[in-house]
Parts: sequence; structure tokens; C-alpha cells
Amino acid sequence: MKKTAFYLGLALVCSCQNSGVIYENDSYSMYTDRIVQGEYTGVAETPCRIVSNLDGEEYVWEKKNDFSGYPSIETPYLIEEAAYNIGLDESINAVEPDGTLRTGVEWGGVWTRDVSYSIIHSMSFIQTEAAKTSLMCKVNSKGEIIQDTGTGGAWPCSTDREIWVGAAWEIYKVTGDMEWLKTVYPIAKKSLEVDMRTVFEPQTNLMRGESSFIDWREQSYPTWMEPADIYDTKCLGTNMVFYIALTSAAEMGRILGDISAAEAFEAQASLIKEGINEHLWMDDCGYYAQYLGGRTDDLLYTKSETLGQALSILWGVAEGERAVRLSENMPVVDFGAPVFWPWIPDQPPYHNQAVWPWVQAYWIHASAKTGNEQGVLHGVGSVWRAAMMYATNKENFVADTGNWKGTQINSSNMLWCLAGNLSITFKLLMGMEFQADAIRFAPFVPRNLKADRTVRNFRYRNSTLDITVSGYGDSIRKFMLDGVKMDDAVVPGDLEGHHTVEIELSDSFQNDRDVNYQPACWTPLMPVTTLDGNTLRWNEVEGADHYEVYVAGENAARTDQTFFDLEDGMSGDVQVVAVASDGTPSFPSAPVNISEKVCKGFPEIMLTRKNAKDFTVTVDVPQAGEWYVSWNYANGTGPVNTDNNCGIRMLYVDGVKAGINIFPHRGTDDWNNWGWTIPEKLSLSEGAHTFTLKYESDADNMDLEINDFKIREICLIAK
Repeated sequence: MKKTAFYLGLALVCSCQNSGVIYENDSYSMYTDRIVQGEYTGVAETPCRIVSNLDGEEYVWEKKNDFSGYPSIETPYLIEEAAYNIGLDESINAVEPDGTLRTGVEWGGVWTRDVSYSIIHSMSFIQTEAAKTSLMCKVNSKGEIIQDTGTGGAWPCSTDREIWVGAAWEIYKVTGDMEWLKTVYPIAKKSLEVDMRTVFEPQTNLMRGESSFIDWREQSYPTWMEPADIYDTKCLGTNMVFYIALTSAAEMGRILGDISAAEAFEAQASLIKEGINEHLWMDDCGYYAQYLGGRTDDLLYTKSETLGQALSILWGVAEGERAVRLSENMPVVDFGAPVFWPWIPDQPPYHNQAVWPWVQAYWIHASAKTGNEQGVLHGVGSVWRAAMMYATNKENFVADTGNWKGTQINSSNMLWCLAGNLSITFKLLMGMEFQADAIRFAPFVPRNLKADRTVRNFRYRNSTLDITVSGYGDSIRKFMLDGVKMDDAVVPGDLEGHHTVEIELSDSFQNDRDVNYQPACWTPLMPVTTLDGNTLRWNEVEGADHYEVYVAGENAARTDQTFFDLEDGMSGDVQVVAVASDGTPSFPSAPVNISEKVCKGFPEIMLTRKNAKDFTVTVDVPQAGEWYVSWNYANGTGPVNTDNNCGIRMLYVDGVKAGINIFPHRGTDDWNNWGWTIPEKLSLSEGAHTFTLKYESDADNMDLEINDFKIREICLIAK
């Protein structure tokens, strides 16, 4: 590993107590008081002042707020103290006059996912009352969690609202507040029950919905995927959100005596865990795929997605040797763990080609759980480097340059990033794990951060704690509560008054783990196909070594040609993937379905929530078997990328409820943009069948007023 050259003449460089490097790679070095990145330096001049000259500009943070009443830290590392203090200062900035947590300088209001991930990181104990207020303002008039932002009119195209449940449970674990638990449990229960009947796919035991937080569709999905297709993806991060929500709700239910519901939530969580490990794990890579998706036939989309990988380790979906392999194999770059990897070549950095510090913080904690010291140190360097170089907790930065400039949208004082920063102090270096009735301690301190460090004035329920962790390592040699050696590293929740906790680490690590550093990497462009009789043709893709053809979800051919002759008897979706010489695959091409179809058109009709009229059409099915039903529809009630007017109807077949059909936005006031709903599988006998769309209260969206769309054709596609 080459050593970064230092620009020693910078006036910003102040003296430090130790000239040793804490962490370095080919792109930057982290010292006890500064970051050096090529010719630029970010310096902690004092614990309450950071100065950077990134890109030849001056960035300055100085403490703005009163810290009394908040926990303080004592550490020999000035960079650590400054990183903590900037996070604490900005957390105080984030509290709005109405008592909610502002998402960022450029992002007003409360966003469900942002505030929930922030609460789980650290806002549950740093800004407890604001965290409570923020969660409660994300509940609608039906007593359900609000889904904010996402594709095609948001819920149920986007379904990661359920992370709210994990955040609500985290607040209870911190506070022990039974009134809070009684308030949030009915909301959690109702929201989960609605989602289980709306977006659960029993064929895979996975939940549908857009990748959690990755809600800019062009940034993570192929261009052919419409909002309906995105709804049908089964994503790692989103399924981990549901696993977290279900297990959290089960814990709530048991405490409140709702045992049957708790058991149902646990059973559903087990199914999702099984589905993730069966359908998304890639054993040849040693990590999970980002999502499973398609139309009549699913393919695995093999990018590594950091948030989902981290959550899978932290909540125990990836267990034992699988978790260890994941920790060592997930791709990272010098500046951190990218949102996903490899990157899309024709999209600018935002979710694509970017590191988000709050996601990095979850990966830090996942690395610690698997005993990966190098992974932890790499992650801490990523978060502290960003805070020092930008003199704020920015939203994201370009993965291969480390610069926030170049991202499409950005914000300072970003809530979930400052929350992730603070979590390093409390959940990593202090090792605090909140449980229903206690704090369990399991500090993880890399060798290069060895110290006697203390957190003072930590308020936990009816007690105030001063906590000191000494040494380094991933196991505890001695745990003392008020000077008395304890067998278990636990502070009980019923403790009152002022207490001291002293933890002596073993100065050793139980294992030596690796980190999978990777260079900047972009996939080949996606092939564009046309069907010419019985021959599928596509363009030559630059950088492609060969092409792989998939028929009905199975790999049917590998070729260096740009055509494929279909054989008699083939059916299902046909797609092509361009593969680079290093094995990096492109997105699959748009599905071309070659199965038998029975379609029936009719005069276009507008279905509205206001008139709530049923629509029925009869179709003759030529032979018994499995068929997919899809509707040709238009929805001009909102833009593709946001809003909350997704069309939803119950589907009845021959008078029997068969499921829910989704009609997402296709463009504001654009009623001439027609597309197809996702194909929903049914078993049908030969002969005439009636298909009815009904508006019901169980099939409503987040708007609760507009649930409108047009239809003009139904199509049945043979399996």
C-alpha cells in the first residue's frame, strides 16, 4: 500500500500529541487530529473547531450550541472528540421549533425512513423527545405509518415505511416507557398487517417494494423497469426492514400480552429470513444480491447493496460463517462502502457511485459484530474523514473521489449521517446495546484507537452513567459497576441515580478478518433487444466479452454473437446480459415474453376512488393451468418519482378475492402514457372467467382521497 504524500506547509496543520497514523489507504491518511488527502487537509484545531481546505476552499465548523445536559467524551484522540462534538452540535441544530427532527439543511420536515434510521443509530438517546414527536407525526388518519417518497406514487411501490417500527422499539428499549409502547404498538400492528396482505409474495417468502432509501429509480434500476416493475422487486434492504419491524413488533406484543399476534409476527419474520437466505444469497460471491425482479420470470440482480448487507448481520439473518464471509467479501473502496457496487455507467453519483456515511455506520457495526477489526477501522476512517474534510455531516459523497461535489443533491447537517457519526462513540467504542430491560456492553476498539476513553453524563432511564472503556480489542477482561466486578457486562434498566461503569478490554482480537477492497467499477451498458421472427437480436455492447441469454429465468446460452435463435417449445421472458471480461454483468435487457397470450380490449374507463365503481370483464381461457393476469392502464395523477396517489384495487376472479393489483403513477396529467401492471399468477380452469376490480378500504393508498386510473385491456399470459 503506497503512502499518501503530505502537504506539510499548510497553515491548517496544527501540532498533535502523536504523529502516528491511525488509518491510511491509497487515498487518504487519518491522524490523531487531522485527515490528509493528497494536498488537502481537514484539521481538528480544538475539540470544538474543525478547519478544512478541501478543493482550495475553506470549510469551518465551530461549536454553536450548549452541550450541557448531553453526554460528553474524554479521549486522547482530538479527531475523535471533534467528530463526536460536530455530530452532537448538529443534532441540536436538527431540532425544529415544533419539536421534530429536521432531515437536513436542504431537506425540511420529517421523513419516515430518515428519522427512523437515525433513531436506531443514536437519536433514541441523544434527542429522545424529538425522536418520539417525529415518529408520531408520520402516522396518518387511519392509524398507519406514512410512506414518504418513492417510485410511482410511493406505497406500495415503496414499502420501507416499516423501519418506523424498529425505531419505535429502539425508543422503548432506551426509555422503558410503557405509555410509549402502548401508543406505538397498535400503529405497528396495523401497518404490518396491511403490508403483509398487500406486498408479501408467497412464492419466494419475500416482500415486494423498492430498495429501502434507494428511491431514485434511475439510480438503481434498469431503464426498462417501470414503476409497476419496481413494485414487484424483492429487495434485500427492504426485506431486512420488514424483518426488523416484525421482530420488533413481536417483542412489543409479548410485553403487552398480545401473544397470538407476537407469534404471528415471529412466524412471518422467519419466512422472510428463509426467503432472503434462499433467494438472495450468492454463494460464489459470499454476499447477498441487491434484489430479485422481472416480469413473468425473475432474475437475480447481483449488485452488492451495503445497507441490506449490514442489517442482515446486525439482526441475525446472516448467521455464523455466512456472516463472517459477508463481512470479508462485501466490496468496499478506499473512501468507504458504496451504496451498491458495481456502479451504473450512464448515471451520475447520488445513490449510484456514492458513499452515504449513515449507511457506512451500519456497516461499521456489522463489521464489529463479525470481529472484523480492519473493516471497522476502514469504516470509522470513512465517516470521520468526511466530517473533517467537509466540516459538517454531509448527506453523501462520490465513492471514488471522496468529494461531496459531483453528487446530484446534497445537504449539510444531515440527520441520519450525524446520527451514524454519533453511533460510533456509543454503539461501537462504548459497545452499548439496548435491550428491553438493560444495556448490554460489548465494546469494539481497534488497536490503533487504543485508549482510556470516558463518556460522562449518559442518561439512561432513571440513572446517569459515567462509562470508561480502557484498552483495545473485541472482548471484555473486566466489567465493574460502581467499583464492583460483575460477571455479566450489563447495566439493568431499573437502576436509579448516578453510577460508574468501568470496562477493561482484553487487548486482543479473537480473529483476523479481511476487507474486500475493490477499484472503481462500472457495469457494461444494458443490451437493447428486438424480436425478429424467431430470432432475438441486440446491439453490440462496448466492453462486453460475451452475452448470456436467459429464457424463463434460466441461463439458456452463452454467446459472443449479437443474436439468439429461439427454439420450439420455449416460453416465458427472454433477456440478455452483457458480461465484461472480468465477469461484471450488465443489467438484463427488457423482457420479451414469448408465451401464449389471451388479451381482451374494451373502451377505456376511468376508475376513481370517489365513485368506487366495480369493473368486470369476462375472458375465455383456452386451457387449464397457471396464467398471469395483467392490465393495460394509465395513471396521470402524479409523477413517476414521488407523490402518494398509486392506484390500488382488489382483484376478484369469479367472485372470489384473488389478491391486490397495483396501478402506479406514469406522469403528472399524462393520461396517454399506457403501460402494463405486473403479471400476477393465477390458477385457472378452461373456459370463461370473470375478472373484477373493486375499490375497498383495504386497497387504499397514502393519499386517502385520490386513487384513480384508466384501464383499456386485460391480458392473460400462459406460464
